[in-house]
Amino acid sequence: MFSTWLIFIAAASATTVQVAATSFERGSIRAPDEGPVKSVTLNAFAIDRTEVSIADFEQFVRRAWGDDKLWSTPGITWRDQHPGGAGRDLRAAGRRETHPVVGVNWYEAQAYCEWKGGSLPTEAQWERAACGPESQLYPWGNEERDGVRWSLKTGQEPVMRVTTSPVTEDVAPGPDGILHMSGNVWEWTQDWYHRDGYASADTKNPAGPKEGHWKSIRGGSFMNLPSYCTCTHREPATPDSARLTLGFRCAYSLD
Repeated sequence: MFSTWLIFIAAASATTVQVAATSFERGSIRAPDEGPVKSVTLNAFAIDRTEVSIADFEQFVRRAWGDDKLWSTPGITWRDQHPGGAGRDLRAAGRRETHPVVGVNWYEAQAYCEWKGGSLPTEAQWERAACGPESQLYPWGNEERDGVRWSLKTGQEPVMRVTTSPVTEDVAPGPDGILHMSGNVWEWTQDWYHRDGYASADTKNPAGPKEGHWKSIRGGSFMNLPSYCTCTHREPATPDSARLTLGFRCAYSLD
């Protein structure tokens, strides 16, 4: 088993966790889009220890929003049609600046990560960072834990209030000390979502399908049951989606 350690990267938005080159079993048999289970190998990478906060994202808006070099081509088109982005009120949703930013779409999240010298994590990077090299249900193990920022209500309800925890406060971090990989807010990944995408994926540094209609989001949120907040659960979202339950964190190449 490879060890991990905390480092500070000047380009990153917060303290990051460095993950050594490793192989692990990705996926599960719990849902059709989580399989087949395959051993995948990843080069070393680093990932933000915390989700991007409201304060972090507002810095990007003030300093680099108009820098075309940070945006994908469709992202520039979207940005120019929405010069204010999703808007500060939606991103903050009445919460303190220490909470995770929400209401940010894939184009905005990717541009932010480019500004920080990284990118959104691939699904494989996200899953390895969430639960380590062992196959387990949640970042801390296989049992549900009290105090995780998820929902235990069985009835579906609209989002009436954004009830996240600050990005640095988590009662159940992952094995490498990464916070809120389960619950709090969904997180964007780099990959296009396909239900059967794992079947044809590479086994070394898989990067997902080359195109698609949806991006993959991971981790569940304060509105979701624990079954949505597992290490392997996947959901699709269109790149222009801006949800009150959806945020992100960045990953960084170490090559």
